[in-house]
Amino acid sequence: MRFENRTVLVTGAGRGIGRSIALRFAEERARVAVVSRTAAELAQTGALIEEIGAKSAVIPADITVPGAAEACVARAERELGPIDVLVNNAGIFLWRPFLKLTPEDWDRVMATNLSGAAAFCRAVLPGMVERRRGKIVSVSSIHGMRGDANVVAQSAAKFGLIGMTQALAREFRSHNIAVNAVCPGTVENRKDEGDGLHAEPLAEKLWPRDVAKAVLFLASDDAAGITGAALEIFGGTHLVIQP
Repeated sequence: MRFENRTVLVTGAGRGIGRSIALRFAEERARVAVVSRTAAELAQTGALIEEIGAKSAVIPADITVPGAAEACVARAERELGPIDVLVNNAGIFLWRPFLKLTPEDWDRVMATNLSGAAAFCRAVLPGMVERRRGKIVSVSSIHGMRGDANVVAQSAAKFGLIGMTQALAREFRSHNIAVNAVCPGTVENRKDEGDGLHAEPLAEKLWPRDVAKAVLFLASDDAAGITGAALEIFGGTHLVIQP
């Protein structure tokens, strides 16, 4: 039980990767605060956490609204205690040719994928500095390491998330706070978490739990010597053999 008596906050936890991350932490007896815009999906995540036997705080919120991050963190800490681990998972994916990408599209992707993560970091870091401990893990993307056509806003935001991760890791290393990122490839977000393990994990799309396990590793004491990393989780479907 690597996270017993620790409090974790996961954004974008209504479904997919975020829900899987929250459930994996709950299985290891963390107290889990979950945040998402979609209240109905978030309530399901909270119910699943309670079924596991862990304590949860269900906090519906739009993280792009000014002040939302501070309010979420304050409520999570009132209900569960000081935040030990922050997982910035909330994000939107927009596939659109660049010349058809509107300024409003651009702003929406940046506000969710990058500015929202920065706001939650800003909200949790003062407490982590005071306690001289903390872990922050942000979910970037393969598009945060390799730009691709028709995902310009996504790539810009996810590249920015890795840059922010590296900069914060340097700025807060003397406070014993680790800041890392994971970069998933293609994920089958609607996969039933009860289906168990892959038969051929390197020949299929990633499952949410593949990403969740990497997040838990970086948030654990097993990764005590790791900060400023961007961990690739591409699976075999993105493997390229160079001559």
